[in-house]
Amino acid sequence: MPRSMLATSSLNIELLDRLRTAGGDYVPLGELGPDLAQVRRQLAELVCFGFGIEQHPYRGAAYVAPAERLCPDQIEHGLATRYIGRRIAVWNRVSSTNDLAARAGASSSNDGLVVLAEEQTAGRGRRGRSWTAPPCSSILMSVVLFPPPHLAPALPENAMPCAWLTVLGAVATAEVVTAWTGRDATIKWPNDVRIDGRKIAGILVERALAPPRPGLPRPAGSPFEVGWGAVIGIGLNINLNRDAFPPELTAGATSLQIEAGGAPFDRSEVARALIRRLDHWYDASCCRGCEILNVPWQARSEHLGRIVRVTTASDRLSGRLVALDLRHGLTLAVAGEATRESCKGAAPSLTRLPIGDILSLEEGSNDAAYLDDAGN
Repeated sequence: MPRSMLATSSLNIELLDRLRTAGGDYVPLGELGPDLAQVRRQLAELVCFGFGIEQHPYRGAAYVAPAERLCPDQIEHGLATRYIGRRIAVWNRVSSTNDLAARAGASSSNDGLVVLAEEQTAGRGRRGRSWTAPPCSSILMSVVLFPPPHLAPALPENAMPCAWLTVLGAVATAEVVTAWTGRDATIKWPNDVRIDGRKIAGILVERALAPPRPGLPRPAGSPFEVGWGAVIGIGLNINLNRDAFPPELTAGATSLQIEAGGAPFDRSEVARALIRRLDHWYDASCCRGCEILNVPWQARSEHLGRIVRVTTASDRLSGRLVALDLRHGLTLAVAGEATRESCKGAAPSLTRLPIGDILSLEEGSNDAAYLDDAGN
């Protein structure tokens, strides 16, 4: 349960932006507003919140550093999204942002709600793994959504619930990571965002705890009645250096700060950028279908074009992954039978697997001989 919610007065973000655009130079107080007493009060409020602002009796004020904690006013300022971010709630400490968002899903009035937390005590990832981060270091975000009925059939509840929303979260997060670091961010099946094999973010999509709604239809192949909500949970490492990770994660984890050379980031600005990218792809999916995500998903997939091992409830297959498609599933070029040992020398055949049937997908052998067998 949440311990306390971050309450803020209405901070003057226009004044903050004016200082930020000065690039560290002093701005005379008279240029910040006609009422000097009010300007001084607004500067004091920003300093009290945690923004680094230097003041000089003659030269004015200068922006030095972002606030360490997330600022709802800053995130909302100029957000201009259509669906996601209609409301933003920032909490100091919660058990899990996904749990909090799922409870908010009891009401469709919370469609587009973004829940952020400075710290989680019971954050989790896929398959029950934990997700931990030091306070005020990362983006711990959950979004409540009520997808339109025409997208409900794309939500099979098997090993990968809400497949298209998982892809949406991964694509949006990878784009933000690339934009803020200049590094190529990739997607490891099904929900990890990585840079050079090191995890920087994870996505966990779950169903909101909305009660059944009598009389609403259930689309074929979907566990969701029309009107049911879903939650996209995102954990993104921001201001962590290598020493901040547990020893067992040091080699396999990274952060924006590490990838950008050690300078800390304004987490509120990163959160705003992430909300905008999520909204962009959600809007596009609602208007044009979730297939709109196929191209960016394939472009960032670590597995496309490589040999993978896929496990379903009834089979285990090895082959080259030649296509990813949210509607039509994964396509493998399988040489001969299902296993590598039996397929050398056989002509490859294409096998299509529905996403909801896949229990696991792992990278397999990519040696030259097998690549030739499975087709180029």
